[in-house]
Amino acid sequence: MKNSVLEYCRRTTVHAVVMGILFFCSVLLSTQAVGQEDELELQLDNFLQLAAEDYQQATALLLQLQELDSDSLPVASRVRLYSYLAIHYFDAADKKQSELWLDQALILATTSNDPDGLAEAYATEIEILASSQQFNDAVVKAEQLHQLGLMAVAPRVRYYAHNLLGRVFRDDGQYELALEHFAEALQAVTETEDQRTLPRNMFLNQMIASIHADLKNYSEARALIEQLISDAKASKLQAALPEYYLLYGFIVSYQQQDKLAEQINLQGLAESQRLGQDNLALIFKNNLGAGYIQQGSFAKAREILSDALQQANDMQTPDDAHLIRFNLGYIDVAQGKHQQGLATMQEAIGYFRKNDHKNQLEDTLGWLAKAYGLAGKHEARADTLAEQMALQQQILSTERDKVLHDLQSRYDTKAKAQQISLLKKDNDLTRQLLQNKQLQQKVTLLFIVAILFGALLLLQLMAKVRQANRRLKEANKQLEYQSLRDPLTGLYNRRALQEQMQRRQNYGRRQDDTAPLANGFLLLDIDFFKKINDEYGHAAGDEVLKQLSSRLEVACREQDLVVRWGGEEFLLYLASISPEQVAGFCQRLLKVIGNEPVFYEGKSIPVTASGGFIPLPFAGVSEEELDWERALQIADMALYLSKVNGRNQVYAITGLRCDYADARQALTDDLQGAIKQNMVNYLTIKGPPLAG
Repeated sequence: MKNSVLEYCRRTTVHAVVMGILFFCSVLLSTQAVGQEDELELQLDNFLQLAAEDYQQATALLLQLQELDSDSLPVASRVRLYSYLAIHYFDAADKKQSELWLDQALILATTSNDPDGLAEAYATEIEILASSQQFNDAVVKAEQLHQLGLMAVAPRVRYYAHNLLGRVFRDDGQYELALEHFAEALQAVTETEDQRTLPRNMFLNQMIASIHADLKNYSEARALIEQLISDAKASKLQAALPEYYLLYGFIVSYQQQDKLAEQINLQGLAESQRLGQDNLALIFKNNLGAGYIQQGSFAKAREILSDALQQANDMQTPDDAHLIRFNLGYIDVAQGKHQQGLATMQEAIGYFRKNDHKNQLEDTLGWLAKAYGLAGKHEARADTLAEQMALQQQILSTERDKVLHDLQSRYDTKAKAQQISLLKKDNDLTRQLLQNKQLQQKVTLLFIVAILFGALLLLQLMAKVRQANRRLKEANKQLEYQSLRDPLTGLYNRRALQEQMQRRQNYGRRQDDTAPLANGFLLLDIDFFKKINDEYGHAAGDEVLKQLSSRLEVACREQDLVVRWGGEEFLLYLASISPEQVAGFCQRLLKVIGNEPVFYEGKSIPVTASGGFIPLPFAGVSEEELDWERALQIADMALYLSKVNGRNQVYAITGLRCDYADARQALTDDLQGAIKQNMVNYLTIKGPPLAG
């Protein structure tokens, strides 16, 4: 199911591409009032202003300005001209000319040591590296420039350099550094007062708001975006309003304010349609449809998604069209048209598989599993969830490999720079030795000093290698922890259980199926959890999940595994529990959950849970015939029986009254029928009266 998070991420990626194309217009526009009658500076300012209106005419002007170049001109102005020419030829795909002008800018800036020229040249080099997909090199250069510090005086240069560093560090996930440089760019903007001051200010605040959103600082992000919307309306700069509404709706949806998010998305849709921004309009329609589905307003969701599907077909965007059809298929299932809806959803899933859209496939598999649950197809639901878990693991592994590759690439770049530096020093010493034999003693002394210096550099490099290795190990540990833990409750997740079952199969599975002690699954689901969210708010619902997680961890033994199975479901994998202990253990857990309400912001929230239990191995049946996943499906059906027969109880399926071959089909499809036909032994463990 496509949601606001995915839509906003996709839109900001497209926005970044557009910002690269309009590089001169949105980033390099001059903020410095000309303080001297310098023809080149005046013409460069004219070029920038013209670039915002007619880029072809601006390009013609820039090429004419080469004729004004002279050694008598200020260094900063000449570096500025060379930098603009380097970027122009880069955009024109003339790599040779781009490198030529960039080299001239760097040489002139470094030999003169002019602070404005140095900042402009280094920033231009970083911009070109980032735009040519050499992002690791760009980050290394940005970190070096950050460490050296920007000594530029001109507000225009300071704005450009800090803005650039902010964007590079943001793309690299170094949010604190990004915020630091965006704040410096804002300070530079406040020192100007021209027609571009407000748009530049608004652009920087949009970047800062998006960083706060990435860091989940939603209050700060919301305050900034609300001010941006107000400023855009007051200043009649309404072309950016749809972008602002997109970020605003994303923030508000994460604050669990669904109605306000709906209003914002409707405003964004109206603005994008008025401005002819069809791609944004389609995104808003998808976001609204997803929101209505989350709220259960299927008629409203179908209406707007049908309109979105027509637009996606007209725009010939098959990815959007298949996703919208998937959402419409889910609505069919939710409204009882199971066969029709599932067929539509499976067709979209096939498209995402064929086109290798892994992230989209992973998200839609979760919703397909929910649809199977609504349709009563429990085995298909379990298979789909297993496929989703496997895909999650594959995506996580790919992301981890990318992180490690980027870290290693950064290290290699720095190491090569050190090598080049050492080689240059060695060459200089060798050349002087050949030319000045009579100064051999001095040269030898210098050579010894160079060796010592090289050894010192080598020691420093080795220390950095060790430090980098430590950081890699820490990053791996953190990634491993995050991949096995639920971020809200801190409990283990599905992947942790899957790994535990794999270890059990390889090393620890009990071979004697008749042994008195067995393992077991207890699947618990919080009763009326949607009602808790609706009555007390989603933040209160999150608090209920966290407090119950803590209670379950305290109540369970050290060798047991407590897993957040999904939504309001918990799964307990119980090690070595005897049949006589099952009823008492389940009774104790129901009391732990229901005896005390959850307190949140002065409110008492009564909570109970329903559950299903099954031992593993089950009833002496070989695990080759009834493995842990099939046992878990039976526990899920037992949980369902607990729900439909009154809640606040556990149905424990403890054994068989007949051969497994006779009961196999009923245990797969109809546990209630198996109980009625007296095929299974079961217990019903009641919970305590509702606390309140």
